[in-house]
Amino acid sequence: MDAAWSSWWGACPATDNPLRLEREGGVPMELRVLGAMEVVEGGVRIDVGHARQRNVLAVLLVEAGHVVPVDRLVDRIWGERPPRRPKMALYSYVSRLRGALASLNGVSLEHDRDGYVLVADRLTVDLHRFEHLLERARRAADEHAALELYDQALALWRGDPLTEVASPWADGVRNELERTREAAVLDRDDLRLRLGDHAAVLAGPPPSGAGGERGEAQRIEALYLAGRPADALRQYERVRCRLAEELGADPGPRLRQLHERILAGDESPVPRQLPAAPPSFVGRESELSSLDRMLGARGTVAVISGAGGLGKTWLAVRWATVHASEFPDGQLYADLRGFDPTHEPVPAERVIRGFLGALGVAGTAIPADQDAQAALYRSLTAQRRLLVVLDNVRDTDHVTPLLPGGSTCSVLITSRHELGGLLTAQAAKALSLQPLDEHEATKLLVRKLGTARLAEEPEAGREIVRQCGGMSLALAIVAARITAQPGRRLSALAAELHDNRLDALDTGELSASLRAVFSGSYRSLDDRCASAFRLLGLLPDSDTAKAAVIALFADSQPVRALCATNLLEETPSGRFRLHDLVKLFAVELVHEYDDPATRSAAKIRLFDHYLCWGSAAMDLLSPDEPYLRPAPPGTSTGPKPRFRDYHDARAWLDDERATMLALATRSPEPALAGHVVRMSSLLWRYLYVGAHYHEALALHTTALGLTRSGTTEHGFAAHAVGAALFRLGQYGDAIGRFEQALSAADVQRDDLLQSMARDGLGSVHDVRGHREAARTQYELALAAARRTGHALLEGIALCNLGTNHGWSGDHRSALSFLLQSRTIALDLRSPGLGAPVLAALGTVYAGLGQSEEAGAHFRRALEFARSGKNTNVEVSTLNDFADTETGAAAIALYEEALSLARRLGYPHEFGRAHYGLGKCHRAAGNDGEARRHFEAALDAFTEVSAPEATEVRALLNDR
Repeated sequence: MDAAWSSWWGACPATDNPLRLEREGGVPMELRVLGAMEVVEGGVRIDVGHARQRNVLAVLLVEAGHVVPVDRLVDRIWGERPPRRPKMALYSYVSRLRGALASLNGVSLEHDRDGYVLVADRLTVDLHRFEHLLERARRAADEHAALELYDQALALWRGDPLTEVASPWADGVRNELERTREAAVLDRDDLRLRLGDHAAVLAGPPPSGAGGERGEAQRIEALYLAGRPADALRQYERVRCRLAEELGADPGPRLRQLHERILAGDESPVPRQLPAAPPSFVGRESELSSLDRMLGARGTVAVISGAGGLGKTWLAVRWATVHASEFPDGQLYADLRGFDPTHEPVPAERVIRGFLGALGVAGTAIPADQDAQAALYRSLTAQRRLLVVLDNVRDTDHVTPLLPGGSTCSVLITSRHELGGLLTAQAAKALSLQPLDEHEATKLLVRKLGTARLAEEPEAGREIVRQCGGMSLALAIVAARITAQPGRRLSALAAELHDNRLDALDTGELSASLRAVFSGSYRSLDDRCASAFRLLGLLPDSDTAKAAVIALFADSQPVRALCATNLLEETPSGRFRLHDLVKLFAVELVHEYDDPATRSAAKIRLFDHYLCWGSAAMDLLSPDEPYLRPAPPGTSTGPKPRFRDYHDARAWLDDERATMLALATRSPEPALAGHVVRMSSLLWRYLYVGAHYHEALALHTTALGLTRSGTTEHGFAAHAVGAALFRLGQYGDAIGRFEQALSAADVQRDDLLQSMARDGLGSVHDVRGHREAARTQYELALAAARRTGHALLEGIALCNLGTNHGWSGDHRSALSFLLQSRTIALDLRSPGLGAPVLAALGTVYAGLGQSEEAGAHFRRALEFARSGKNTNVEVSTLNDFADTETGAAAIALYEEALSLARRLGYPHEFGRAHYGLGKCHRAAGNDGEARRHFEAALDAFTEVSAPEATEVRALLNDR
C-alpha cells in the first residue's frame, strides 16, 4: 500500500464498508466503472453528458490520481479516427464535466503538465477499491478475514466494466479486469473449500472456460465434500473427456489426486461424541451468549476457565448440544481428567488415537509414532467442519497436540487453569466462569427440587443457596441429598451446612464431593504454590488486598499462579477474593499440614504488613499524634506503603478495617499478643473518629485482656475501651475503664495517659450534667498535657474546658479557652481539633446572641468534620447547630442528626435529636408528633442515664 493510501486508510472511520467514502452529512458518493460507467451521489445518478464526454471521464476514472497527457486521452477516446480539432473538443468535454462534478466534495478535474487528472481519493472509484481489497485479502493472515475481503471486492462488480465505452482501449481494460476477476473468484473458492464452505462453491455459477481445470477441480471437490461422490465422479469424467477432445491432454495433478481420493472411498463416519446435556441446566444466559460470539467464526478456540464445581462442563456441553447442527462433520469429545483426584490426566496421544478411530481410521492404519498420529489427526480435520470439546484440560501443553488442523474446526475447552499459553500462542478466546448469582442459584434449586418443596421452607432455601456460594456442584449435591431423603427438612440441612459445609457437601463419592474437586485443583500445584494456597486458610476474610497476600506468603510468585488456577481470583479493583468454600478447604489443609510455628510465622508477617501500612495511613490521618502509635515493624515484607494524601489513606483504612479487626480479635495466639495490642493502639483514633464504636470495643477489649494490669499498655487499652463505652452510652462502665487507665498512668507516671484518662472522665461527668466534677478533670488533663509538651493534647483539653464553661453558661470564659484551642488547631493545621473547636465556638456565639457568627462557625465545623469523615463531631455539631435554629431549619438539622445517630448507634445524640424535634413540633402545634419524638428521646436518655431524661419526662407529663 503506497503512502497516500496508507495515510487515508489510517484515518478512515470504521463502518460496515470501510472503503466507502461519504460526504459531510453521511451521504455516500461512488464513482463506478465495474459495469456501466456511473457517478452516484446519495443514491442518485448524476448526468455526466453524452457518450464521448462519458468516455473522457471513463479514462480519467481508470487513471484516477494520475495525469493523462492530452495525446493519450485523444488516442483512448477516438482511436484512429479523431476529429479535426481533437484538443478543442477535449477541452469542451472537460469543461462540461467540471460543471457536472462540481457538486461532489473532494472530486475535481484539473489541468496539469499538458494533460488532465481526476483529483479524488482513488478508493472512491470502485475499480481501485476492488484492487485494494484483493491486495488486502491476499495479505490477510486470517483466512476468515480474507474470505470476507474477497466477497467485498467481488460484490463491487455490476456487469462488464465500462459497458457503454466502445474503443480498443476499453476492450483491453475489460479483458484485463475480467482475468483479474476470474482469478479472484478462484482464489475465493479455494478459501471456501479450506474453510469447509463447499455449499457456497456449489451455489455459484459453473466454471467458465477462463477458470480452466482449477475451477473444475473446485466444483468436483465441493461435490465430494457435500457427500455426493457419484456426482463428483461424473463431473470428473465430463472434464476428462472435454480435455481430451479439445486439447488432447489428460487432467492435471490436482484433478488426478482428487479422482484417486474419491475412488479410494474416503467416506469417513460422522462422530457424535457429546455426552448428554444436563437436564436441570438453568441460567448462564450471558455466558451462552458470549460463547455464541466467540465460536461464531470458524476456526475459533474458546476456553472456559474457572474454579472446580462452578459448572464448566455443564456449560460447555449445553452450548455444544444446542449448536451441534452447525457442525455437519460431527463433534469430538474427550474428558482429559486434568484434575481427577484419583487418576492421572489422560495423555494427549491416547485421546488422539480415540479421535482417529472416531474419524474412521482403522486401528491397523494408525501410525505407531506419536508425531505421525498427531499429523494424521490434523490432516483428517483440516477441511472438516467439526466441533472438538476438550474437557478438564490440565495445562496448555496437555491440550496443544489435540488442536485440529486447518481453520474449519471450532474447539471448546474447559479448564480450572486460565491456559495463558494457549490464549497467547493460539489467540484463543477466554470466558472466565463466575459463581451463579443468587437468582440463578435459586432457579437451579427450584429446577431440581420443585417450587412446592422450596415454598414449604423459603428461609431455609435461601440459607442453602447462600451457603452453596453459587457453586453448581454444591447445589446439585444438596438437591441430591434432599431427593434421597424426602422426609428431611430443608432447615436441618441448612443447619448442617452452617456447622460444617464441606462435610455436608460430601456424598462419599469422589465425583460428588467438593473436597475431592478442590483436592484435584490442589494436587495440580507445585510445592511452592501448594504451601501458599494452604496459608490462604489463615486469612481472616475471603477478600484481601494484594500486598497483604504477598506479605502472608513472603513471596509474590504464587499469587499469579494461584490466580491462573482459579483457586484465587483477582477482582477489578485489584484485590484478591477466595471463594468461601475454597477458603474452608484451605483452612482444613493449613491445620493438617502446617505446624504451629509455620502458621504463627505467616500470621506475624500478615500482622506486620497491616501495622506497617496502618502506621503510614495514620501518619496522614492524625499527623500530630505519633506518640500514640507504636513504631512500624521493620520486618514487614512486600510492597511498601504509599498513600497520595489523607483521603487515599482513609480509603485504605476503610477497605482494610474488617480484615484488621478480624485478624486481631479471632482467638489471638499468645505469640501474637503484642501485635494485637499494637493494632489496638494504632487504630484507636481512626475507630473513634469514624464512630466504629462496636468494632472498637471488640478490638480494645481483646487488647486489654492481653496486657498486664498497671502497665502503660494496659492503661492505654483501658482508655480506648472507656472511650468506646462512653460513645455507646455505657457511662458507668466507661468511668471504670477511665479510672483503670488513670491508675496505670499514676503507676507509670505517664502524663500523656493521665491527660487522656482525665479527659475521658471529664466527658462522662459533663454528659451527666456534673459540670464542676468535669471541669476539675479537664483542668488536671490540661496540666498533664502541658507537661508532655504535646500541643494537640493541650488543644483537646482547652476545647473540653471551653465546652464545659459554655454548657455552664459562662460564655466569656468559654470563649477564652476555645480561642486558645483554635490557635493550636491553626498552628497544627489540624481539622481533627479544628472541627470540635469551631462547633463549640458556634454554641458560645449563639449564647452571646451573635447568631450569624454562630451559624458561620457551625457550617465551617461541619465542613471540617465531613471532609475528615469525623462522624462523632458531625452528629454532635448537627444537634448543636439545630439547638440554635428554629422552625424548618432546626427540623432539617435535627432529622439529619437523627439519621446519622441511628446509623452510628450513638444513643445520647440520638436522644438529643428526638428531643429537639419534639420541641420543634410542639412549638408548631403538632402535639402528636411532638409526643412521639419525646417518648423516643426519653427511651434513649433513660438508657444512658442522661440528665435530659428528667426534662423530657416533665414535658411528657405537661399536657
